[in-house]
Amino acid sequence: MHLRLRVTLRQFANVALALLVVGGSLTASPMPSVAAEAPMTARTVVASQSASVRPMADLSLFTPGNVISDAIFFDRTAMTADQIQQFLEARVPRCASGYTCLRDWRDTSRTTSADAMCNAYQGAADERASTIIYKVAQACGISPRVILVTLQKEQSLVTDSQPYPSKFTIAMGQGCPDTAECDSRYYGFFNQVYGAAWQFKRYANPPGTSQYFTWYAPGKTWNIRYSVNASCGTSPVRIENQATANLYYYTPYQPNRASLAAGYGRGDGCSEYGIRNFYQYFTDWFGSTRSFPVSGGIGDAYARAGGASGFLGLATSAETCGLTQGGCFQLFQGGQIHWTNATGGHSTHGAILQRWSDNGYERGWMGFPTSDENCTLVKSGCVQLFQGGQIHWTNATGAQATRGAILERWAATGYEGGELGYPTSSESCGLVGSGCIQSFENGQIIWSAATGARVLSGGYRQAWIAAGRESGSLGYPTSDVACGQAGACQQKFEHGGLIRAADGAISVVSGPIGDAWSAAGGLDGDLGKPTSAQVCGLARSGCFQYFAGGQIHWSPNSGAHATRGAVKDVWGSLGWENGSLGYPKGDLTCSSDARCVQDFERGAIAGPKAGPFFAVMAGMIDTWRVRSVGDGGLGIPTSKETCGLARGGCFQYFAGGQIHWSPTTGAWATSGAVKDAWGATGWENGKLGYPTSELVCGIRDGGCFQHFEGGDVHVSKAGAFPTWGAIRNAWAASGWENGDLGYPTGFEQCSSPSSCTQQFQRGTISWTAQGGAVLRRA
Repeated sequence: MHLRLRVTLRQFANVALALLVVGGSLTASPMPSVAAEAPMTARTVVASQSASVRPMADLSLFTPGNVISDAIFFDRTAMTADQIQQFLEARVPRCASGYTCLRDWRDTSRTTSADAMCNAYQGAADERASTIIYKVAQACGISPRVILVTLQKEQSLVTDSQPYPSKFTIAMGQGCPDTAECDSRYYGFFNQVYGAAWQFKRYANPPGTSQYFTWYAPGKTWNIRYSVNASCGTSPVRIENQATANLYYYTPYQPNRASLAAGYGRGDGCSEYGIRNFYQYFTDWFGSTRSFPVSGGIGDAYARAGGASGFLGLATSAETCGLTQGGCFQLFQGGQIHWTNATGGHSTHGAILQRWSDNGYERGWMGFPTSDENCTLVKSGCVQLFQGGQIHWTNATGAQATRGAILERWAATGYEGGELGYPTSSESCGLVGSGCIQSFENGQIIWSAATGARVLSGGYRQAWIAAGRESGSLGYPTSDVACGQAGACQQKFEHGGLIRAADGAISVVSGPIGDAWSAAGGLDGDLGKPTSAQVCGLARSGCFQYFAGGQIHWSPNSGAHATRGAVKDVWGSLGWENGSLGYPKGDLTCSSDARCVQDFERGAIAGPKAGPFFAVMAGMIDTWRVRSVGDGGLGIPTSKETCGLARGGCFQYFAGGQIHWSPTTGAWATSGAVKDAWGATGWENGKLGYPTSELVCGIRDGGCFQHFEGGDVHVSKAGAFPTWGAIRNAWAASGWENGDLGYPTGFEQCSSPSSCTQQFQRGTISWTAQGGAVLRRA
């Protein structure tokens, strides 16, 4: 916010102000007093936290005399118009109905002439906010990031999905003095953005203007207040650069310790938040506000990467040395550069950098990078070389490292251009016999000290998996595939081989069912060995196969999943895949408290690990999934679903409550005191009927309520009691629990069908057929 303590608007020439705001041209000559120097009110408050802002800035690094470097503040090239628009859309992916967010805002901009502060601006009708921000940044030489952060700290416009139009009227806080309402001559989004950027340049007293702004001049120490409240005091701050001076001219209060300790929250009575919020938003969104020199071998690599305009962006740290092998590194907005005398300097970024970091950076087996990233491979892939191996990346496979014998074997197949394609995982060791395995797009490479590195692909790989992998009957492969006469091919293994006949038959367990079996441990898993061949032709093109410890079913829509024991029996009793649950679409999972669940296409089967298990059907499954866990959750089912209730309804018991469903109300859970109160009215057959909402808590004095077809049940310290009919309507008209009567303290009592009374905390409501409902307050 543009805040100033020493001057008022009346000290400046109205002519220049009118020219700036209304649409005339501003030149240096009529500007001894600066148009956009209106003092502002101290309106910057605690930032509103949103999903678009992840607090990451380390506020202990905040330096009041060097909040942001000149290089970053005045970097007009920091973002293109498209990048600004993409940034805004990422902050608010979807604007609330009935509102226009910054991402969609448009304004008619004015044509302005060049002056000492800004180059000429060519106005246009219906310009996007992102276009205005970009064009103003170019005209005035201010970073578009600075403009975006100022829009956020002033009005939260960047992240607000429900902005009022008035926010755009004073978007940058320009022209809003401390002691008066905002000046209407500054109103409008374009006026605000252009005026604030113009003002930022004016603070430096450029040639052709007066030397007016001197009280926060860089290179000197100034006593800067903590608050608009003078009693909060000051402390000396040496202003190190013009950009920092600009921020104090605009918002002349430094954050105190309480403000910095609060992050995006509220400090104490002497806390101000404008400078703090600017620093924190900028850092969280764009990285460091400081600029650092880049030189030497790291500087050479930085230049090859395009410098500040390349993918690395600006440096965010100084060069740091003392690494192993005498290495050095420097951090940047978009990655890192590492250097040693032996390897030179090379940049790393993105997924390759992440994979390298997962392997311990230069301290791990990969060592330092020995090349820059090369992205000219097939399928738009990239590769980077390291002392101990390579990292390959594609959008489909991610970044994966290769090394040693597996890398050599892959190279022999033609790297990514050969039969295996790109790696889809990094090397995984610790197999039986200290072996290692790595997966590729079209197969795997398996290595052990005794057998070397061998390729497994196609049906051979599936058959090997079905046989128990390296711990099964075949052991490790000892050769690649070799074909002979009559179309027969063979791959040898430690304890035998796989022969593919002319018809292609190889494995006993194959395809998705084989993968699921392997994932379940293969022969070493609880499913054990196969006891039948794979059988297909089930409903919806499904297949199944029996195993010693259960079965695996597969369909195109649900994948392959095993069922075992009691879960299998319950599913079978419901008609297998042809029944109400359909195919399994997940494996059985058991939590630490021994509760187990397996999901199916149209429901789930759940119960304690020791049983019994019950099915939760389609009508109730969504409600149960939401309410099954956590404190007060429904927990596991304790009965079958029972139907045939009033109006076609069904219900099911659970450990923590019950779910009722009807065609008109859907499925809703009831538990605890609400359930008991509802039961006392006759369940769905009583006056309340079926539930129509979840339990809602957090109302007055920690109370809760739940809606039903015919009324409500409210829970308070007085207990859980229903209300319905005329008495409920009268209570509602009195303000529900927030009114004079408070919560109900008893059930409705009727002396006859035409005369009823219900007690409340501070009175009663009586009803008669003749007189209606009457409130009596205690």
